[in-house]
Amino acid sequence: MTPEKKAMAKNDMFAFYIGRPLSYVLTIPFLYTNLTPNTISMISIIPAVLGFITACFTSSKAGMILSWILFFMWNLLDGVDGNVARYRRQFSKMGSVYDAMAGYIASALMFYAGGIMAAHSAGPLIRGGLITAEALVICGGLTAIVDLLPRLVMHKAVTTTMDKESVKDVMDKADYGLVKTIALNLRSCAGGAQALLLVAILFNITDLYTVCYLLFNTAVMIVSLRSVLKED
Repeated sequence: MTPEKKAMAKNDMFAFYIGRPLSYVLTIPFLYTNLTPNTISMISIIPAVLGFITACFTSSKAGMILSWILFFMWNLLDGVDGNVARYRRQFSKMGSVYDAMAGYIASALMFYAGGIMAAHSAGPLIRGGLITAEALVICGGLTAIVDLLPRLVMHKAVTTTMDKESVKDVMDKADYGLVKTIALNLRSCAGGAQALLLVAILFNITDLYTVCYLLFNTAVMIVSLRSVLKED
């Protein structure tokens, strides 16, 4: 990785210190294939989709853990494509597009799956009559939407204005302060959000996870959109 990219990646601690080292091990068998990094990016979508499907049809803790493992497999493969590209020096202009597409799909499906798993569990909010299973499914879908929206708006702003400096406060993760770094770690579907989903599954609090992440991602969306849409 370039020093600049490494500086940005290090702020996402779970992804950098746990996911990335494990991705190096998973990279080895791919080096003995002719698969391109872009093809690996596309392959990484498969476990995310399977993880979502598993969440839809399971109500057991074991099934939910399997769903999480499949999303974690996407996390590892998300690092493999870049590892292979750097090892082979096999870069393409569309590489980041494939990588981002896979990431958007995985993040949306993971938050939505969290809501579905919450609906299938008798968590504290459901037991207390504070929320219904149907509402949790809606919350999961809304969480996915508010997670994706600021990213899409940011990329539209860059392509429209052709000025990355206008969204530097959002894009340049290397310069994040303490509050932004904490928010990044909590929000990242390859980082804290994924780790906390496993905790929620193990302790049967996926309903709390879903509601809290809807509120948190909505707050992050508002702050991000204000930063991106500000006019000079």
